Amino acid sequence: MRTNKQIEKQANRIADAIVELVERTDGPVTLAQINREIPGFSTNEDPSWDYHIKHEGGVGIIWDGMTEAGTEALRKVIRGRRVTVQLVDAWLYILEGGGIRNERWRPIVLLPARAANLETPAFPLFRAAREHEWMRRVAAKKIPGNRLLKPRSVGSTADCCSLV
Repeated sequence: MRTNKQIEKQANRIADAIVELVERTDGPVTLAQINREIPGFSTNEDPSWDYHIKHEGGVGIIWDGMTEAGTEALRKVIRGRRVTVQLVDAWLYILEGGGIRNERWRPIVLLPARAANLETPAFPLFRAAREHEWMRRVAAKKIPGNRLLKPRSVGSTADCCSLV
């Protein structure tokens, strides 16, 4: 059994590796890619953990099948504003050879933090596709806790696959 200190140390290592991968890619990184490329992030054994969010429709699973340290690392990079989250269509994962993981699954990609154009309660750094700018403005003005941000340039985004 791992101690909290060991899990925290491994979570920090995984979080740093996630941010390094996202920055090096300079564009969208799927959680499936992180699963493949970052040792210690995922597990095929029990127990496994998931990262989920509450939203207007209930609870959405962001990713499951992670180690405890992997789950903590994902929380650290998202809640710690180290990466930007963009919701995408599940077909992006299907093209990668994956499938729909759970009926409550909310597929995302991670982008460099500088790509964020919206701050939300669920995702401190969020990216909404440019073609849906009117949605960002409405959300920022009508929903408490949302705020527009000025994005900086990145190599690419997932705007073509974005749900919002």
